[in-house]
Amino acid sequence: RAVKRGAAAVKGPSVYDDEDYLLALISGKDYKNDDECKNKLEKYCQGLKNASLKENEIHEKLKDFCGKDKATEKCKKLKSKIEEKCTNFEKELQEAVKKQISELTDDICKKNEQKCLFLEG
Repeated sequence: RAVKRGAAAVKGPSVYDDEDYLLALISGKDYKNDDECKNKLEKYCQGLKNASLKENEIHEKLKDFCGKDKATEKCKKLKSKIEEKCTNFEKELQEAVKKQISELTDDICKKNEQKCLFLEG
């Protein structure tokens, strides 16, 4: 996968500040299957415990993530949330491609760069 080196920092919130993106990164393609998602998330939490790490040391969005039955609760909602984000982002990109080249700005690219890299993975 190609990654721009020295890309300017994106203004505004990062996709990695969104809990849904973090959970999808952890669960991978298994976010679509509740049981597989739950297994991946529980395995991740066990890995943190084995490494003597606390969730909030990794990312503040994970601070209450590994509690009892949290994985089941999170996975039940994750599929619809990620699919909604993908659908909305697809619409944004369709609007962007309709623009003339002269109308495209660096801001448009920077705004969408992180989401594109996320979806690529």
